[in-house]
Amino acid sequence: MSADSPRPLRAAAATLDSNARGRDNNFNLVRFLAASLVLVSHSWPLTATPGEPLERFAGFSLGHLGVDVFFVVSGFLVTGSLVARDTLTDFARARALRIFPALIASAIGTTFVLGPLVTTLPLTRYLAAWDTWRFALQNSVTWPLGVRWWLPGVYLGNPGGPTVNGALWSLPWELTMYVLLAFLGSTFLRARGPANVARLRLVVLAGAATAALGHGVNEAFALSSRFEVVQGLRLTALFFTAGALQLMRERVSLRAPLFAGAVVALGVALRFGGAWHALYPLALGYVVLWLALVPAGRVRLYNRIGDYSYGFYLWQFPIQQAVMLRRPEASPLELMAMAAPVSLVLAALSWHLVEFPALALKRRSTGTRSESRA
Repeated sequence: MSADSPRPLRAAAATLDSNARGRDNNFNLVRFLAASLVLVSHSWPLTATPGEPLERFAGFSLGHLGVDVFFVVSGFLVTGSLVARDTLTDFARARALRIFPALIASAIGTTFVLGPLVTTLPLTRYLAAWDTWRFALQNSVTWPLGVRWWLPGVYLGNPGGPTVNGALWSLPWELTMYVLLAFLGSTFLRARGPANVARLRLVVLAGAATAALGHGVNEAFALSSRFEVVQGLRLTALFFTAGALQLMRERVSLRAPLFAGAVVALGVALRFGGAWHALYPLALGYVVLWLALVPAGRVRLYNRIGDYSYGFYLWQFPIQQAVMLRRPEASPLELMAMAAPVSLVLAALSWHLVEFPALALKRRSTGTRSESRA
């Protein structure tokens, strides 16, 4: 090749930005798999069976891992939604339409359809109880008052206890992340522009690093075992780490060696715990985003089905409890086999009858970089 010959152009390295354009990705599939991990994990405590699979390896349940995947996906997509939307009103409206219609349908369906079928109380007494109505009302929003766990006369003798929908514990945390992000948006994005986005990026990155280090320090020195502290540090670190990756998306390469390194770091954090947990949010964040954005081909066909993950997550626990009411001797595998199909049918109904019509009401701003139905 002569000195004057043009050099062949190198293919541009894949980045979060180049791969996260449009809706042709694996976010829906990743979320559904995360919801499936939660169903699998709950099948052990709900049958009063010790030895949940991941806890044998890491002292950390598959259910928590599934929730953590949700928070990574949410942090990435919702932060992108914040930056892309014209106003905070648009952002809040989009979040409300994504979260509350299916949540309200689940709360009402659980209270007034499933509850009357399984309660030990006479129907008139069940419907007259304030706790019945409080369950429906409070679990339709879950924030800021939290979750109601019990319905009168429901699941009282179950092996795993009478909790009606234990999966709802993560919803107040999710909504808290939205409120914090909206506050940051109101502070730094009053006027759009690169400088304000850069300031937001710096604050989100600092918050993610602080929460991740705090999580590692807390695990290393056992400073607090309170559920609120342990979950709060971890979930905040995951959400805002993914948010920081969104805000730095042009600079984050998606390369196989980086993915392999993140997998190793994730395994180390899970296996050895302690201070290694400081690596967990970034490692899991990179692994999840790589899986959501890089694998292509037939795996992308799942997008033709729809996003059943949220409905699957909302309905699986009460259905599992209903199965245990009828089959208290069921094993974890039997519980999965019986509860999963019913939960999936309800998830499909939730998507096609509630969630998808609600998403159609979102105001779609021109130039939006939304990668999925966040």
